[in-house]
Amino acid sequence: MAAISVTSKGQVTIPKRVRDALGITPGSKVDFEVAGAGARLKVVKKNIPSRPEDGPKILNYKGKTATLEEMEEAIARGAQNSL
Repeated sequence: MAAISVTSKGQVTIPKRVRDALGITPGSKVDFEVAGAGARLKVVKKNIPSRPEDGPKILNYKGKTATLEEMEEAIARGAQNSL
């Protein structure tokens, strides 16, 4: 693996193949453990995608689906209640 540069703010980019292998997505939490003269990256919490384009997990939803009309009515009720 090629060396990775550190920015002036101490930030690094985790290579895509490492992110993919560890399941690291935007919003995931990681920790660094110092080990001798090096360090280990540990995934603390994986982010669960909430948008279809972020991953298939949202497709597992088993609840009641709403029609477009029901969503628009709920938005209108919410707007009316905020006045």
